[in-house]
Amino acid sequence: MGLLLMGDDTKAALHTIARLADRQFGPRRRTQLPNLLVMTDRGEQGHAQGIIEAVPAGTIVCLRDYEMPDRWQYAAQLARSARQHSIRFVVAGDIRLAMQVGAWGVHIPEDLWRDSIRHLGTARRLGLRVSTAVHSAKAAAAVSRRGPVLCDYATVSPVFPTHSHPGAKTLGALGLSRILGALDVPAYALGGINQTTIANTAGLPLAGIAGIRFS
Repeated sequence: MGLLLMGDDTKAALHTIARLADRQFGPRRRTQLPNLLVMTDRGEQGHAQGIIEAVPAGTIVCLRDYEMPDRWQYAAQLARSARQHSIRFVVAGDIRLAMQVGAWGVHIPEDLWRDSIRHLGTARRLGLRVSTAVHSAKAAAAVSRRGPVLCDYATVSPVFPTHSHPGAKTLGALGLSRILGALDVPAYALGGINQTTIANTAGLPLAGIAGIRFS
């Protein structure tokens, strides 16, 4: 596996957003959900080992990179490193892989939520934390019907314009607030979050922020 190193700009953006998250949401105790969640994108960020080394202990790092041919090997490597650095490592879209590598949790994309429900009880009994993605009030209601029984937290997106989904309709702070009102699990604002837009989420009942670039 070739090692594509993380650039200095990405590291600087992570350091900055971590400080801003602490300032806006307050630092968290070890027993709480953190205020920062980082989604991986190997093409944008380089090897996710750089993320694990750059972010504060306790941060959630979620492996996306769905199409990697060596995803199992990559996930196993990151899971080991995350344990060494006290990072909460999450695998997106693959409950079995999350269990196999000893991940802290599994993230279920919105379009897989319904089909995954029957497996989530087992995952939680085995100690996995479960999150899902929410893009609308309808999806928020679907998650809330199951509530904390099957879901520990959710990401809500896209809040602001983002490089990942150019031209996509965004929620804005008002739309985010409406969805948060329909959710009964902790939530992270995702999409276009950076050192400028984070201020637009102030005062909302969020666990924290999530993103890939933060720049």
